Amino acid sequence: MRVVIACCGLEHVVRGYESAGRELFDALSGHLDVVLCKGSGKRGKNEVVVPCLRRDFLERFISPAKAFYWEQMTFALGLLPYLLLHKVDIVHYSEARFGNALVRLVRWTGLKTRLLYSNGGPHSPARFHPGVFILQVCGPYLQAALDFGIPAERMRLLPYGIAPEQFRLPEGRAAAREQFHLPPDKLVILSMAALSRTHKRIDYLIREVAALNDDSIVLCMAGQETAETPEMRALAEELLPGRHRFLTVPRARVPALLAAADLVVLASLREGFGMVLIEACSAGVPVICHDWENFRWVLGDAAVYADMETPGALAASLRMVARDSEKLRALGVLGRARVDQHYSWRVLVPRYLEMYRSILDAPGA
Repeated sequence: MRVVIACCGLEHVVRGYESAGRELFDALSGHLDVVLCKGSGKRGKNEVVVPCLRRDFLERFISPAKAFYWEQMTFALGLLPYLLLHKVDIVHYSEARFGNALVRLVRWTGLKTRLLYSNGGPHSPARFHPGVFILQVCGPYLQAALDFGIPAERMRLLPYGIAPEQFRLPEGRAAAREQFHLPPDKLVILSMAALSRTHKRIDYLIREVAALNDDSIVLCMAGQETAETPEMRALAEELLPGRHRFLTVPRARVPALLAAADLVVLASLREGFGMVLIEACSAGVPVICHDWENFRWVLGDAAVYADMETPGALAASLRMVARDSEKLRALGVLGRARVDQHYSWRVLVPRYLEMYRSILDAPGA
């Protein structure tokens, strides 16, 4: 069985899709014939760089949304020769428009390749193409699709996975903070999200931390810059002068960044899954996130939940836990256990292999 993991943004975009694609490829390597098809970067073992028009190039001429669309379309066309020249049983992907294009190309060429779409957006069941299988990464997504009328046999429920050991560094907090020039004697609140107001709500986070009026707290915001980043920088300079830090770090340095943090806050109200949550829990760092059914499905009792649609709610939660060392320690222990039991590749790889086998054995999509 040969499985292609396809991600057009891998190596030039830093998002959850790209991180999840790389994690899955690394975890499955050695367990089956798996190939990583990506939009840029170096060719590693069992890695293929697919020619496409990258969104970061196209954004010089058209809007980001159109640039992403055309990256997906050209990536689908660029992947087709590989599929024609090599027997591929399953293409596993996360970008919906890429998948819709690939459905048509597979049909036109008569390929027998099966397509598996990870619904990590998430997208409405109304947008699921009838020619694909769907991997639901959260229980509420599966239930919503069943309620909509998507046949159960077309769907599987498996979360994203992680290698938790990569986040458990032997170096201490002081050494980690020195790497990122963070103060050794302050309480560090960390956000790992795109530096934007829209969706990631970095402005809300800045205002809530500022409302604490506590000079012993530093807010570190690590993520990819966006068009809204200058606005976020100005707001932080106004409300948290000398008590904030903006960073963009490669994924390889995320474990060290987590080692430097006392607390991780995710301020977005919705996420496809929230990989940052299980990354933080893997490192034993306590998490505060929005009180939403999907986040509760992912983390259970291993987080503090706040109604982040309400001004002041996050500040209240921070006041409750930030100086409670016993509470923070207990949350860190619960988070580690949650990841080890539910999201470790040690647990999930056999389930992914069984899922692929069941898709190959299923009647035609």
